[in-house]
Amino acid sequence: MLDSGSGGSLATESRRLVRRLREPLIGLTLAGVAAPLINAGVNPGEETAKAERDEAATAAAAEAGTATAERGDLDEEVGDYWADAEEEIVREHTIEGAMTRYGIDRSLAEQIFDAAERHQIEADVAFGLVNTESTFRDRAVSHVGARGLTQVMPRTAKWLDPTVSANELFNRDKNLDLGFKYLRMMIDKYGGDVENALTAYNRGPGTVDKILKRGGNPDNGYAGKVLGG
Repeated sequence: MLDSGSGGSLATESRRLVRRLREPLIGLTLAGVAAPLINAGVNPGEETAKAERDEAATAAAAEAGTATAERGDLDEEVGDYWADAEEEIVREHTIEGAMTRYGIDRSLAEQIFDAAERHQIEADVAFGLVNTESTFRDRAVSHVGARGLTQVMPRTAKWLDPTVSANELFNRDKNLDLGFKYLRMMIDKYGGDVENALTAYNRGPGTVDKILKRGGNPDNGYAGKVLGG
């Protein structure tokens, strides 16, 4: 499991681990492919006839071309393998890190991570938001009626998905999907500014827009709390 006191983010520490594992293995794999190319250039005969030399050169060129093509295919396969492996390693270590840091079960950590991935939200932001909004209680209800893990208001949920009922906001997957969908919309609205997006998530985009239009700072401390975990 990740050391939750290391100071790094869950996903960042996982990616560092992947890089440490990946480099030596890729080097070993490609070194094996390079050997036929080296051997192809060896010519043991000292007085080979021109015709034989031409034939050997042609064969060597064909072999080298085949080896180069095979190396290209292998490079692509290795790249695809490591892309998949990195994704899985980052997922697993981020989930384990969240379980340790927040004391939540694997099922919930997986649901939060996967929902965040679907909406292209950084895992640390996603876990921080759920922690701030509901302390991971899927049946939390605020004094103004916001519900579930991400504290979605029923009217906001209806706007995002007209088919959803207020009671469905207690469903983990539905709540996470709607909450992160809304946050993604805010991130896009504010040009990738996560702090403004989080502030709008908390205060409402109308309030944030008015303050920004006046040249003010809409920050109320909410974004810092989320990003601080």
